[in-house]
Amino acid sequence: PPLHADSIHRGAGQVIPASRRVCYATCLVSRPRLQEPIFLAEITCPQDVAGNVYSCLAQRRALIEVEEPMEGTPLTVIKAFLPVSESFGFTAYLRSNTSGQAFPNCVF
Repeated sequence: PPLHADSIHRGAGQVIPASRRVCYATCLVSRPRLQEPIFLAEITCPQDVAGNVYSCLAQRRALIEVEEPMEGTPLTVIKAFLPVSESFGFTAYLRSNTSGQAFPNCVF
């Protein structure tokens, strides 16, 4: 039934069913997706342990974005997208596999 023309006669009995139908229609038309929170992990390490860093990231479902060597130093910065669910204990795991030479910085 259409809404009453006079606003004084419009109550919850007319507004709520119309709102419910609108919400239901948007759910039917939309394409819902599940999204996972992701950290941007910036890992600073010497170039000789970069392979160990890559293996740690691969085991944690990380996607490597870029590897940038720091000019004038033997260090490199690896940027990767790391799922938040995989980040628990990541720092200790990374340091144990690189003998404490890699330093991660995670930004949400």
